Amino acid sequence: MRTRRSLQKALAAGILAVSLAGCSATSAGTDTKSSSSSPTAATAIPAQNGPGVTADSITVVDNYYFDATAPVDKAVFDAYNAAGGIAGRKLVRADQAQANVSATATQAEQDQAICLAYKQRKDRVFAVLNDVTGSVKLNSCLNEQGTVVQAWSGSVVDASMFQEAPFTVGPGALTNKRLATAWPALLKSTGFLQDTSKIAVVSDGVGDDDRIAASTFLPALEKAAGSTPQLFTYDTTSSDQKALQAQALSIVLKLKQAGIDRVVFFGSGSLGPIAITGAKQGLDARYAWPYSAIPAGNGVTPTMQAAVTGYAWSLTDFGVPAAAQQQLLASNPAAAKCLSILTRAHLDLAQNASTALRLCDALNLLKQAIEGSGSKYVNAQAFIAGVEKLGTFDSVTTFRSGFGPGRHDGALALRKSVYQPSCKCFRYTGPNLPISG
Repeated sequence: MRTRRSLQKALAAGILAVSLAGCSATSAGTDTKSSSSSPTAATAIPAQNGPGVTADSITVVDNYYFDATAPVDKAVFDAYNAAGGIAGRKLVRADQAQANVSATATQAEQDQAICLAYKQRKDRVFAVLNDVTGSVKLNSCLNEQGTVVQAWSGSVVDASMFQEAPFTVGPGALTNKRLATAWPALLKSTGFLQDTSKIAVVSDGVGDDDRIAASTFLPALEKAAGSTPQLFTYDTTSSDQKALQAQALSIVLKLKQAGIDRVVFFGSGSLGPIAITGAKQGLDARYAWPYSAIPAGNGVTPTMQAAVTGYAWSLTDFGVPAAAQQQLLASNPAAAKCLSILTRAHLDLAQNASTALRLCDALNLLKQAIEGSGSKYVNAQAFIAGVEKLGTFDSVTTFRSGFGPGRHDGALALRKSVYQPSCKCFRYTGPNLPISG
């Protein structure tokens, strides 16, 4: 499973191609108990259009655009424009900004380079779709210029995101705070915590995850389990592979010494090295993590996969087989409409469905929010007003999605995902499990 960090690294290879606007980036603050700093439907809508909006066009960027996905993007954009576009305007896809930066650049260096690249470009962008960075600073920077952002479907984002970046939303996103609050009870109700008192939490070191794990997730998990879990931090943000291996070994040896038999991985980083090292060291434990699968390869065996239970909310997660994805979406009219675009364009469903669904989801939300805002102007404030009026959103990437005043992460339900030896893959099982908050 690619996470916000690994996706970001995949985009950084000498030239970093991620589309985020240039401005004075604000610092990523801590989570707050109130969303009063976020705009709501009551926020005044300026009597002017936002950046990248003209009388007949809206310019957007798909952050998950590559040469291989170009035919899918063209087919989807052409279909939406043939159906009238958004608010009577044609959708124009712009390329991502190009920023010269080393592949080993720090997050702060990447932020600075991307902001500078967008500050220097002549064209303007109204919306960045499928944001893969999960960067509070960069999204805040975009929002300051009036550009809206839609987070990557299935992602865990910092709770501070929607306060610091108030024009950022995600129909398939979930904050670490909401995950921390709701997940423990779901782990208990699905039997993961049964017959054990030896539980550990491994937090991933990404963004604000460690603080939320300690302050919110650990107490809630202790209440659900009836015993006190141990907490470890595995800094998945490191690019030093030897250091990562050393961290994984140190944690696994401590887990084994403590007799831990349940490990809950909190955040968006990769569980792979812990599971691999655990198997090598004879750690007899079951794992839970907030994604649909732990992919094979790179030392991950079917035995290791069978020890992992996924708890996820994305139908377009990298671990979801195409056949299972289409089966889950069979009764979703919006998904059928989106996938029919691929059929008409003679594009392979198995190879391209996830890419198309993510883009359709983003464009559907953009269209419904803007056209439902009640404003004749297309700008960030109108978009947010429309989002908060939606209530339930008919997502094609998430089991259940919806919004409300001050809540801009849309995921409302998750499901268990377990390894199936027959297909050598993970499949969702059981009913939707509601996510509160």
